Amino acid sequence: MTKPRIIATSSVQPAKAFVKKSHPNPFEGRGRGRAAHRRAHGWSVDPLQYRVAFLDHWSDLIRHLFVTREDVAAAFGVTFQTACNWWDGTNRPSGDKVALAAVTWPDEFARFMGEG
Repeated sequence: MTKPRIIATSSVQPAKAFVKKSHPNPFEGRGRGRAAHRRAHGWSVDPLQYRVAFLDHWSDLIRHLFVTREDVAAAFGVTFQTACNWWDGTNRPSGDKVALAAVTWPDEFARFMGEG
């Protein structure tokens, strides 16, 4: 008596298991956009509008606090060109510089950045 032989006739791969996302994107599906998400969750500040207005607010704060651009460069430890860009409102500072201003001049920061 001979042993039965197993012959593989196809190369069918097993189906991929369903993978559930641990943090689904709240903006996917069902016609929900970012604006609707903000309204639903009670956000009072629109990040895009704040980003657009930030340059003017920061420039106003810098011009209020300092007499010259050289003073800005020395106070924040940045190059003269960076100080000029902030003064003219053409570039935004990095987060550490914003935090330094908020800690060093809290009243002026709140007034010019719209928190007070």
